[in-house]
Amino acid sequence: MGCTIREVLDGRIPNDTAAQTDSFGMISANQHRFGESGSLLDLGAGTGQSYETLKAILPQHRYVGLDIEGSPEVLNRSREDLEFLTYDGVTMPCETASFDVVFCKQVLEHVRHPDAVIAEVARVIRPGGIFVGSVSQLEPYHSHSIFNWTSYGIVQVFGDHGLEIAELRPGIDGVSLTLRRLLGREKFNSFFHFEGLFNHFIDANARGKPARQANFQKLLVAGHINFLAVKTG
Repeated sequence: MGCTIREVLDGRIPNDTAAQTDSFGMISANQHRFGESGSLLDLGAGTGQSYETLKAILPQHRYVGLDIEGSPEVLNRSREDLEFLTYDGVTMPCETASFDVVFCKQVLEHVRHPDAVIAEVARVIRPGGIFVGSVSQLEPYHSHSIFNWTSYGIVQVFGDHGLEIAELRPGIDGVSLTLRRLLGREKFNSFFHFEGLFNHFIDANARGKPARQANFQKLLVAGHINFLAVKTG
């Protein structure tokens, strides 16, 4: 008999807080998992817009950006002070076990061959290294998005490639993202920075209960899911 979603996620949902977060917040909440120094690959780096925030959180990590050659973000890239690599969307031009951290913010929903890319992520991370980031679940179509992920899917697909999910946290909820799409971005952009509309509703109903319970409910209706996985073996 198959496991329930609660059983699959058991032990992977934190109980410290139910606050909505993002991929940078995942690093901050798990600072103890990252070494004082190391190498970091920014998968889907685009213009390199994540560098400054990553540098503030992990100041001693060497940054390398990776993206496909013709993405709109890459075409708009202007900075020349960072190391950037290009790839074909599957095979990464990196040595095996060459990175301590792979960071991936809102990229995997745009990937045409997710299993192949996740396998490459696992290849380039050293044993014990970290894959951290965020991905869309209940988010409307945007910027050539192809697939949406679920918490269950993240655990299963990552696990198939030796990336054990250690923690999942909710991002902005799907209701807020849908309204943002229908009614205009500017009206709802602020909900990326504090609890979205439906996340507020969940918090109200979970008042006085363990944070883990609210986190579980938020993950079920999350627009974005934040993940942290550890490379086994």
